[in-house]
Amino acid sequence: MQKVSYMGDGETTEFSFNFPYFDNTNIVVTKNNTSATGYEIVGTSGGLDADFPYTGGRVVFETAPTSLDSITIARSLPLARIVDYQPLAKLEPTTLNQDANYLMEVIKDLSDELETLKTQYSEIADKESTATLLARITTIHNEIVAVSAQITALGDVSEIRSNITTLDTRTTGLLDYVIASQSPTAENNYTWYRKYKSGWVEQGGYVSMTDATMTINLPVTMSNTSYTLLIFQEKNSDGQNVPGITAKTASSFSINASSTANGGWQVSGNTL
Repeated sequence: MQKVSYMGDGETTEFSFNFPYFDNTNIVVTKNNTSATGYEIVGTSGGLDADFPYTGGRVVFETAPTSLDSITIARSLPLARIVDYQPLAKLEPTTLNQDANYLMEVIKDLSDELETLKTQYSEIADKESTATLLARITTIHNEIVAVSAQITALGDVSEIRSNITTLDTRTTGLLDYVIASQSPTAENNYTWYRKYKSGWVEQGGYVSMTDATMTINLPVTMSNTSYTLLIFQEKNSDGQNVPGITAKTASSFSINASSTANGGWQVSGNTL
């Protein structure tokens, strides 16, 4: 098939082509792979006695295609006779030549399409034999069938979800398990926690007292201030350090000691 492609620029309205054709219906114009509208075809005449009525032409749009528009101008010749010769009628050389040339151009276009198909098939054949391709398709089919059978065996998903909810309800108060946790590292200031499904939380950490009074932020906020808090402070040279709590909120507490030292803390309670 004879064709030419362009990209619009928002200014150009005329796009030319130089392949011969016989009638404006032979020219197919598309914009972005769909039939274009708002244009006219202006053919270049081959002359009165020419073998081709039109040697080329141009497509003129009413509105210039934008820079995002892809324009294709192609020739499409139906496989049909264009002249019906009548008995005893005079044969005009120009008519006869145009009729023969039309059939030749149709054959050329069909030949081009066959060559394209041959090239595409050759590429496929070079990559993989038909037998190998069929074997791969069979393997994929069998895998799909197997997965489908597994899904069918599961039954109604809504029923499974309902059973899980029922089991969860029946085990409430009997089973509890950790749903989130954190290990102490330098990045989290050596704090840790374990949060259980029931909402119970155990958390703690190690602290180096840089001041006599220091505020500790809890990695997990408690539901209120009625949580259990244990603190200890390492004994220093005077042996008189007895830490105390000066403030307590759901998300933090403050420690007061007679002098700076290192120590640890642990909190347990509910977050619900």
